[in-house]
Amino acid sequence: MITEKVLGAYTIVGTLSPSEQADWYRKAVEEWSINTFEVPILAGVPVVPEVVDVLTELSASIVATFVAQWATAGQKNPAYGLSALDETTRQTAVADTCSSLQQCMTLSQEGIRVRNVFVHAGGRSGEAIPHALAFHKSLTHLHQLAASILPDTTLAVEVTDWLPSDHPIPFPAAKKASLTLSDLIQILSFANRESTSGHPIALMVNWGRLLVNGDAPLPIIHQILESDVPLSGVILSGAGPSADGFMDSHNSHLDPESGFTEEEALSCASVLTSSPDPMFLGTKCSTAKGDEELSVATVLNAQAELLNKTN
Repeated sequence: MITEKVLGAYTIVGTLSPSEQADWYRKAVEEWSINTFEVPILAGVPVVPEVVDVLTELSASIVATFVAQWATAGQKNPAYGLSALDETTRQTAVADTCSSLQQCMTLSQEGIRVRNVFVHAGGRSGEAIPHALAFHKSLTHLHQLAASILPDTTLAVEVTDWLPSDHPIPFPAAKKASLTLSDLIQILSFANRESTSGHPIALMVNWGRLLVNGDAPLPIIHQILESDVPLSGVILSGAGPSADGFMDSHNSHLDPESGFTEEEALSCASVLTSSPDPMFLGTKCSTAKGDEELSVATVLNAQAELLNKTN
């Protein structure tokens, strides 16, 4: 069942002034009846105070993504990540994630409900089994910490593309993951059987990043729902077409080449609604449309309208 509608507004409003960002969050709550937002949390970088203030005032909730932290650091050090084979590098990524979790605890103490936090395995630098062992070690530590400081929050792993390192589309537009969906299901299933603290670690899907991988997203969602690992939710977006395949650019359903349509969004919502487990459905789209840029207002209004059609 869909229990929350989530708007990833930051992909569009993040470059606006703090007051303009706050105005869009207020509009989403007061005019579109959306009060849960995907918000990126980077280690050592506080969320814009004006955004924190308006989210607190409006009693809003967030789902916090830590993937931006990994993508940013990964451009400087491709080995960086929670599945890093170099132990020092892995511990750095874990420490950064702990910093982000502590920021989420602060937001929670200020009255913003943190429903989910999303982490990511990191890029590939070796074989799957060593990466899986490293990721399991990281998850075990983070799950224990999350359960102790954010007991009402679900730790989730975002599923993204696992294209090979020789694929022509460069990182971070592709080649994001060291582990496949099947790998993640096995690791999380094992980790959840080991741990009795907190909510089970879940999976989270970004529609557009599955397109980058060359997958049809809806069968992937079915595969997760049929596994013993919970699905925390789905963020809907498209991708940017290129001669070498889709790129991770969050094109909206307003772009006919994005690989993502309103009909697909409604089909996804129908699948989630039919599940007995609580999940969120969200959108996170950019203003990109081929060689042109749509306005912030056009894309945000279209996302809100789409979410409100999925009741």
